[in-house]
Amino acid sequence: MSAASDDRSAERPEGLNQPRTTMRQPTRILIAALGGEGGGVLVDWITRAAIEAGLHATRTSIPGVAQRTGATTYYVEVMPAAPGDPVPVLGLNAAPGRVDVFLGTELLEAARRAEAGFLTRDRTLAIVAHRRAYTVTEKSEGGDGRLDESRLAQAVRETAREALIADYEALARQTGAALNALMLGALAASNAVPIPPDAFRAAIRAGKAADSNLRGFEAGLAGAPEPAQPPAPRAGTGPDDLPEEARALAAEGVKRLTDFQDAALAGHYLATLRRFAALPGADGALVAALARHLALRLSSEDVIRVAQLKLRDARRPRLAAEAKARPGDIVHVVEFMKPGPAEVLSLLPPSLARRALRFVERRGWMEKSIALNVSPTRPLGFLRLRLLAALRGWRPRTLKHAEEQAWIAEWLALVERALRLGAPLAREVAESARLVKGYAATDARTRQAWRRIMDAVLLPALDGRLPPDLAADALLQARLAAQKDPEGDALDRTLAAIAARIASSPQRLAAE
Repeated sequence: MSAASDDRSAERPEGLNQPRTTMRQPTRILIAALGGEGGGVLVDWITRAAIEAGLHATRTSIPGVAQRTGATTYYVEVMPAAPGDPVPVLGLNAAPGRVDVFLGTELLEAARRAEAGFLTRDRTLAIVAHRRAYTVTEKSEGGDGRLDESRLAQAVRETAREALIADYEALARQTGAALNALMLGALAASNAVPIPPDAFRAAIRAGKAADSNLRGFEAGLAGAPEPAQPPAPRAGTGPDDLPEEARALAAEGVKRLTDFQDAALAGHYLATLRRFAALPGADGALVAALARHLALRLSSEDVIRVAQLKLRDARRPRLAAEAKARPGDIVHVVEFMKPGPAEVLSLLPPSLARRALRFVERRGWMEKSIALNVSPTRPLGFLRLRLLAALRGWRPRTLKHAEEQAWIAEWLALVERALRLGAPLAREVAESARLVKGYAATDARTRQAWRRIMDAVLLPALDGRLPPDLAADALLQARLAAQKDPEGDALDRTLAAIAARIASSPQRLAAE
């Protein structure tokens, strides 16, 4: 067999007998995009431009399973055409370790391709948009289930030869262009493919929305900004006297609370953080956890906040982009809202709201909702939302505000008591605020889960029946169980195991 193979090899054309390192190789491009992001148009531009530039080109695509359980991947190979050469046979599928250029429109999908081995240190240039489209798992998590963007970006940087990770989406909004046009411009700017910019421009002009896509291409060609970082506080203002780990979070908290309510609420927030930072044993990690979760709890969303967000000017470019509107197109928006009795009545003063809620509950109306279709792009709909948002000054007099303040006071008191047993335990109590979220029934369920955990884990630690280090770990495990399983079965099992351990040998645990 080996002799026959050698004979056949001797009959090959001269070019095929050369060592592999001297043979011409195609440029291999892998693209990962989510549904509706124009990945198909992007790969069409690339292949059209390659043909315009006199190159051989082939392309294939593999659709994702669903909108967010798998990206659609596109694969392109391009090769210069030499006079007299036969038409090459180009590949149809990307192979791990053999990708020269990777284009990713979203961080998680880029990290997935890196994990699968398509990005390599010896050859791959990665051009990635620093943006996230959250998965169903991230959205349904009981707490903050979002993956760490910095770790996703780092995974790409560590596996690629070179990584260009930039805020192409922000630049797309600024120019009124689609993201795929920006990515094409970034590809042209990299000089990673043997296609001149004019060939890309010609490919764009041959398609739809040429003017806006050309604007996006030129912006990508000029370069996109680095991902936005939280602004550093100026000396002498804001949270600059807090531990370094908490300053950026506190600065964002001040902005959020000022926008949510007013400067007075932001001032109260900073005063609370400074008080905890001055307590014996408090460290930067604890103050950072408080800075994050206290800002979120103080700005707990209500129907007033929903109206505020619906009227944001920043929503308009995003909605226009999602609708694929062209410059000059009129985008009509309809907001579908279904507030329940608890959400509506929570805007009343506490005593009146509680009486009204008891009446509604006796009538069996708590599960009912009010279907509202409000259009902020029409005068009447805009006025309704504007009037609702104008109730911001009334918010401190509402039942929702009173209940939230009472819960925050209890939570902070437990953090302070736990701090006497050590910063690790206090940090876990601070992190327990991740559990409380949502409206009406969801809000009630998550608060009940939080209270069960405090009663079953923290109180035994505070009265000496559970060592602080074990209590900190038990709080973490109970919180994760509650977040992963909204039905409560996992939390039931976790709390039962903790109770059994406490009951089995309280003297040994206390000694530990």
